[in-house]
Amino acid sequence: MSVSDAAYGDLNYDGFVASLAKAIPPSSAGPALRALWYDANGRADSAHRAANADASHSCLRVRAYLSRKAGDDRAAKRHYWLSGNQVWEGSCENEWEDIVRAVLVEVVVERSYL
Repeated sequence: MSVSDAAYGDLNYDGFVASLAKAIPPSSAGPALRALWYDANGRADSAHRAANADASHSCLRVRAYLSRKAGDDRAAKRHYWLSGNQVWEGSCENEWEDIVRAVLVEVVVERSYL
């Protein structure tokens, strides 16, 4: 399986990162990963729309990250609280990576129950 296949089939971290060079997010990416894909590609409005499309824990965490990155500390704290996460203290780049990895783990766990 090539990296391209991994980005659009069985999603993994390296495949997701490789997909950032594509014109559109991976078709298998849920709202949280789509939001992070748009964010990494400088499309903040699309990132916010994707994160707001779902009320999941993952999307709440992405909303917290996006709010923090935009400098909206009040909204960020609210979304961190709603998602059950502590306010992130590190860089936005490290938080982005942490969220991607966490969401991908959730996908694997979810698929194991299907």
